[in-house]
Parts: sequence; C-alpha cells; structure tokens
Amino acid sequence: MIVIIVAGSIFVVNNWIGGFKVYAMVELAMVCLCVGILVIHKTTPNLTLWCLVFLFALYSVILIGIYGSSFNSGLFTWLFIIPVLSYLLLGIKLGTLYTSVYVVSGIGILVYALIFDIAEIYPITIANIVLCLAAIWALSFSYEYKRAEAVERLQKMASLDPLTGLNNRLLLDSIFGMLCESLPEQHQSVSVLLLDLDHFKRVNDQYGHDVGDKVLVEVSRVLNQARRQNDWAFRLGGEEFCMLVPNTSLQQAGHIAERLRKMIDQVTVIDGCDINLSISIGVSRWPEDGDHFSHIYKTADARLYQAKMTGRNKVVTGEQPMASTDATISANS
Repeated sequence: MIVIIVAGSIFVVNNWIGGFKVYAMVELAMVCLCVGILVIHKTTPNLTLWCLVFLFALYSVILIGIYGSSFNSGLFTWLFIIPVLSYLLLGIKLGTLYTSVYVVSGIGILVYALIFDIAEIYPITIANIVLCLAAIWALSFSYEYKRAEAVERLQKMASLDPLTGLNNRLLLDSIFGMLCESLPEQHQSVSVLLLDLDHFKRVNDQYGHDVGDKVLVEVSRVLNQARRQNDWAFRLGGEEFCMLVPNTSLQQAGHIAERLRKMIDQVTVIDGCDINLSISIGVSRWPEDGDHFSHIYKTADARLYQAKMTGRNKVVTGEQPMASTDATISANS
C-alpha cells in the first residue's frame, strides 16, 4: 500500500506535467483511497470489502494506463502484481475471479494494440508477457491454496478434540455467542447441558486407559447420534461434555437430557468389557439463568453438582430432578 502511494504520487506529478491531467486526477484519487484504507485497515470490520474496492480501483487505473500509453512506457509491467495481490488480499475464490478478469483484460489490451498497430509491440513480446503472467499466476495460486489448506488444518487441530472429534472448550463461548446473535428475536433461547460420566475413574483403574478412551469415544458417538442438526456437542476435558441446544424451553431441554441419560445407561459393553455406564447432567437456559455465558455455565455446573450429590445418573434442570434409576444402583455404576 505504501509503495503504491509513493509510486502513484510520482505518477500524478509526472502525468500532470506531461499534460495528461485527467489521468493524473484518476491516479490522485487512487492515492487518496490508498491513504484512507491504510488509516482504517486495522480497525475496520469490512476489510475484505475495502480490499475489493482497493484492487478494483488499482487494476482499473493500470488498465486505463496501458490502454492510453505507449508500449514503451512499461506500464504493462504492473500486470505482474495482479495475481500476487489478488490472492494475498482476497484468498482463493475472489483472488481467482479478480486475477482472471484483469489479467485477461490486460492481455486483451496488448493484443488489441498489436492487431491494430496502435503501438510498436511484437508477438514474441506478448508471448513472453503471457508466459510470465501465467507462471506468476500459477505460483500465487499454489501458494495461497497450500496456505489456506494449512490454516484450515491448524484451525481444526485447535478447535476439535483429537480423541472424540467433538468441538473442544475453546469454541464453547464463541459458538454460544454466535447462536444467541443468530436466533430470531421471538425464538431466542439456548439451553446448556453439562454432562459428566459417573465414576469414570473406576473404569480407568479397572480396565485401563485404552478402554477409558473407548468409553469417551462411545459417549461422543451417542451425543452426535442424539443431537439435532442445529445442536452443538463439545468435550470439555476428561469425562465432561457439553451440549448447546437452541430454540428449546427448559422442559424440552430436560427431556433431551433425559433421553441422552437413558441412551448412555443402555451402553453395557465397551471393547468386550462389561461396563455399566451412567451420566449426570445439569441443565441451564439463556436468558432465564443469566445474561452472559459465564452465568449460564455456572448455573448448569451447579445443577450438575446437585445431580452428583443426590445419587448420580440423573438430570437436574432447576425445576426438579428428572426421573432416574434407583439411587443405589446409580451410586455403584
């Protein structure tokens, strides 16, 4: 951006002195736009839009210059920055679109000048320009594709639990906020289900951590099987899980939690080992239980603790504990 501002300022003065005042004014507008974007680029929430505007203006000025100047001016060399800037600022899809439109347009202007003998230009010169542009285009595309692929892979590694494939704790707060903002006003509600396996340490001690890991994977499978399309499932760490359930009343969320409890209760064999699994669940709901996620989470956590302290293998919603299996069986499961 700074290079373009400096170079553009020089061209403005040069073209104004040379009598090309209209083009000089166009370049001056381009320089002013660059200065404005340079000032706001760190704070604007619409950076991609400003990049689109910036590149549209820059590439248009380049094409106008190539069309209106002689070949000897060397303005065609600015075509070589089009693939680099497009992919650097816009990514794969928009970068390819902008590169295709403006590189083809630039080459078209050069071919037009050759065909109609507007400028002293030779076919071999255009061929070299085309080949050089193609090489820069291919390198820019390859670099951006691999960079985007690496970023996506790192994002997945950072946001997914490697054992279960569920979302991890890092995404919990942001996804809760996203759900709250995206829901229609008349249906704004998000229930939080905190789930904790009962006596999981006994499983690890009796059967080993390999079996314990398979238990966690099985619980994750049950969560994915039971959740609706718009629900989100997380592994928070250890044997603790969470679900975000939008558009439900507290009673509906309690019934969803109870169905999950029963599904976990039905898992009796893991990796050939007889294991009677059970789970305790605390349920809270936004906005009734607080304005911020931290409040909602603390409420669900307190209700989970209540479920643990009153026999385990049950759901606590804040109204009253849901129906559960016999407390004696629960305490020993």
